[in-house]
Amino acid sequence: MNTIRRIATLILTLCAFGLATAQDSPPESPAPWWKLLVPNDMLSLSLSPDGTQVVGMGYHLAGAMVILIDVRTMKARRLISPERIKKYGGYTRSPRRVRWIGNELLAVDFNDLESESVDLDGKKVAELGESFIGTFTEQGEKADWVLAYSDIKSGTIARVNARTGEKAKFKISLPGRLVDWAFDAGGALRAVTMMDTAFWSDTTKVSNWYRASETSSWQLLEETSITQEHMEPLYAPPEPNTLVVASRQGRDTTAIFRYDVLQHKTVELMAAHATEDIVGVSGLDQEVFRRVSTAGLKRRTFWFDERWASLQATVDAAIPARTNVLSGEPLGRVLVFSYSDVDPGRWFLLDADSMTLKQIAEVAPLVKPESMRPVQVLTYTSTDGLRIPAYLTLPSESREPAPLIVLIHGGPQSRDSWSWDQEVQILAMNGYAVFQPQFRGSTGFGKAFEEAGYGQWGLAMQDDITAGVHYLIDQKIADPARICILGASYGGYAALWGVIKTPKLYKCGISMAGVTDVADMLEDWSDRNGDAMIREIQRKRIGSVNEGRDRFDLVSPVKHAAEVEVPLLIMHGALDRRVPIAHSKNMVHALSEAGKNYEWVTFPRMGHGFEYVADSKYYYTRVLSFLNHYIGPQVAGTPEAMASSPNH
Repeated sequence: MNTIRRIATLILTLCAFGLATAQDSPPESPAPWWKLLVPNDMLSLSLSPDGTQVVGMGYHLAGAMVILIDVRTMKARRLISPERIKKYGGYTRSPRRVRWIGNELLAVDFNDLESESVDLDGKKVAELGESFIGTFTEQGEKADWVLAYSDIKSGTIARVNARTGEKAKFKISLPGRLVDWAFDAGGALRAVTMMDTAFWSDTTKVSNWYRASETSSWQLLEETSITQEHMEPLYAPPEPNTLVVASRQGRDTTAIFRYDVLQHKTVELMAAHATEDIVGVSGLDQEVFRRVSTAGLKRRTFWFDERWASLQATVDAAIPARTNVLSGEPLGRVLVFSYSDVDPGRWFLLDADSMTLKQIAEVAPLVKPESMRPVQVLTYTSTDGLRIPAYLTLPSESREPAPLIVLIHGGPQSRDSWSWDQEVQILAMNGYAVFQPQFRGSTGFGKAFEEAGYGQWGLAMQDDITAGVHYLIDQKIADPARICILGASYGGYAALWGVIKTPKLYKCGISMAGVTDVADMLEDWSDRNGDAMIREIQRKRIGSVNEGRDRFDLVSPVKHAAEVEVPLLIMHGALDRRVPIAHSKNMVHALSEAGKNYEWVTFPRMGHGFEYVADSKYYYTRVLSFLNHYIGPQVAGTPEAMASSPNH
């Protein structure tokens, strides 16, 4: 069947599910924004090796549950549900991940650091350890053996018989904690990455080791500081003295190399992208790439298998403007996970022989893609000429300048992505354009871009954000009289510092769990500072207080509260251990002393993120009320409409 006919067949099938014709149908009235806060129905799905069953994680009122679907009958049944356990004062034991071991056996990780193999009736077969890692490639009797963590904290791994529970721990006897590894096709452990922190100093070394066989001695390949680039071993091919590794040593983006263990260097570039990091690779255990994935502004997959490449092209043509992730057997059944900027995702089962496609589940049925707003990707130039990637979501098709929310991600060594985002969509459906700049220091755009953010809290990183806002004003996209900056964690810091550094640019600012004192952040009682490795990384990326507090005080919002000229909404979780609530309390005190206009909200049962829907509802109710009062929406979300929004 040629490609055109295959595409036509798929399109005809998809019409039955409303995807191919959604853009031609009149949009439905959007659901109230708080309905987007309902937990996802389905969390994950995966296809059995023989393509006859699909297993997945679904939402349950008390947690998550494991669901099995027979693809021949499309009947679903629940295998494992949350269970109330009375010991240790009582807790709810809930599955958190499920993976296939074979056609008749599953590995289930639970939230109490226990992992079990279970049969297709949900009955426990054997204990695997604390967390399942994966299967080996062996066939026959060896197929029952899997890899699992015996102790996640120490990095101890073991071979485990998934049917009997018999364990064989790996005796590595090298200094430090195991963090990465590579096996050969026979399941022998051939390379490891160890991380070792000196007891009396905040210095962590990363070392890579290799051995010719499981009975050979370990050979040191390289040793680096935790703050330097180091390679990640992926696979030991049949060629002697050879490894396949992922690394960006000597280049800007992460690539796949062949590494010579005798010469201690990479000798062949196997797969790379000039501007995007490779974030996934498969097929190495079959001695050939099956595919690699990259993460630029949009995630992309590159197939090296002609059958898969053809199938991917066919699916992408039939379901355009989406990211379609394929798994299974290209000549049999294929599971397609399809998501986009307006859809959290849905799963289809594709019969590669008949080219029929059936939708079997949705991530969030209450999210109607036709009612969501599309997310644009763009780049702009910062003040020093650096090109900055970004995302932009407009509240309507109107060409009039819109009120703008500058939404800053946390981290800051993190990033946003082109996918459905709850916060973005809630803001957009309430009448606000949403701008998400991926300022220098953000990850996924290469080493040079990430390192350009080192030591730049409040400086060039903030200038990147400012340049993006000016770009949108110049392009007549943003209404310069109605711009507010919002963020959480580092984003909360950037929101506070933005209204101080550029007081005429913003009409208001919103900080959720924001850092307010950079020097204090490097010394406080947060969970970050309790880890020597993270302390060393922070010194590299941010700086050291020993070099002087003055330079941190220059960019710390709490030290400049008297300079705030616009209203602020400051919120924080009382149980936050990542950014202790003292940061916001001190800022509120300083604002009060200076007689500034602010609102202060605490969440008594929340840490560094939302766990309860009620807290999320209250957060967005306060945010939207604040925005409506100080800058006002473009189309929806008027003060009258907000009067009917849910209360805490």
